[in-house]
Amino acid sequence: MRALVASSLLLLLTASAAAEDAVWPPPDMKFEVVPYGPDVFEGGEGVSNILYINRCADGCDITKSETNNALTEESSIPEGAASTYTVQPFGHGDPLWEELMSCIREVYAPYDVVVTDEDPGNVPHHEAIAAGTSANVGLDGGTLGKAPGGCEPRNNVISFSFLNMYPASRVDEMCATVAQESAHSFGLSDHLYDCTDPMTYLAQSGECGRKFFRNKLEPCGEFAGPIACQCAGTRVNPHVILLGTFGPGEDPPAPVATITYPTTGATITGASIVTVNATDDRGVFRVEAYLNDWRWGTFQLEESITPPFTFPTDIIVDLDDGYPDGVYDVYARACNDLDICTETAVVTVTKGAACSNADSCLDGQTCDDGRCSWDEPVGEFGDACTYDQYCIGPNTYDGKCAEVGGAEMCTDACFVGVNDTCPDGYACQAGANVCAPESDDGGCCSTGTDGRGELATRLLLIGMIGGLLLRRRRS
Repeated sequence: MRALVASSLLLLLTASAAAEDAVWPPPDMKFEVVPYGPDVFEGGEGVSNILYINRCADGCDITKSETNNALTEESSIPEGAASTYTVQPFGHGDPLWEELMSCIREVYAPYDVVVTDEDPGNVPHHEAIAAGTSANVGLDGGTLGKAPGGCEPRNNVISFSFLNMYPASRVDEMCATVAQESAHSFGLSDHLYDCTDPMTYLAQSGECGRKFFRNKLEPCGEFAGPIACQCAGTRVNPHVILLGTFGPGEDPPAPVATITYPTTGATITGASIVTVNATDDRGVFRVEAYLNDWRWGTFQLEESITPPFTFPTDIIVDLDDGYPDGVYDVYARACNDLDICTETAVVTVTKGAACSNADSCLDGQTCDDGRCSWDEPVGEFGDACTYDQYCIGPNTYDGKCAEVGGAEMCTDACFVGVNDTCPDGYACQAGANVCAPESDDGGCCSTGTDGRGELATRLLLIGMIGGLLLRRRRS
């Protein structure tokens, strides 16, 4: 629920449109999650994928009840002595309504959700009232939105977004309010401490742009910082929850990206950078820079984003030191939070002199047409190796080759103790902090290969799920 103190709201509602916008939002917000109460299920098992956005064109008559039922317009949200309440029609006109509907559809597009402003009738659905004021349903003058919520999705719930209390210039904030209040009945009961997600209470005045349900583990919280989540743990991935509830919808377009530095024919140094101009409607979350098909640098946004924030468009990727002299084909890969990515065109540059043979290249590299390069990594967990780039890592291009029990093998970094993340049959080797095979007596660290093939296959599948092969496709 989004709420504001009554005194500030009174000032907001009586000012001119320009003045409203200037003071938006008033201070002293308060928040609440309202339990579902008795549930009404119609139409068998499963959660309906119909989201009805109701502008209350003729006014919405809502019956106060312990039950939430969009089929009969009953709701547990109204407060006061009356039994019936009328929500006033959406007050910002048809063009703004169409803009609002377009935004809501875009926010829910990655999921199999039918967003409509036509009453679906006597079939299970969720109703999001997007009109009126909090006073229309007996709430205090500070409430901007309110909805029942819980850890499991429910059918036939009515949520309230009191959009007549917003300045007409704040369509993105109206859209985020409707998205948040409706999602409370889809299993997203927690408020999230990330200003780019509609489940946030940060950035009410739009400092973080249009909000989307993000595909990342976001901390729960409101204003003071992260807190424990209501359902479990301390973090929530809202995209995964909605995907599990409704299934996939339409993928948004991939980012648009271009390398602006270096340019073809340039000379680079050992501590160089790659600058990429990258844009995406959802924002660009990660940019990777590749030299001769190997990832030499990554830009990644913070896990929790607080206002004020604007998605960067001119992104600098610092390259790791250590690549040898030679000719380099450079390209970048830009991705949004859904891991929908695009690759830039290739620019060809030179560092020092072109290689003439593999002697001037790094371990495991070959020299071809003046270019030092590695083949795509093939070493699975536990395989013998002589250099890192032979090994498949969690994200393909971050493998680790380390000495374990007197021999080098493909492994992974780890922490000794309760944080040990090594697979079955392996334990974290103290000092080296890498996964090593356990001996028959439960100790560490034999270099035997028993069971290694099965573990390697399992780790390879995990790596493919976490980050599919990123090697540039060649025609």
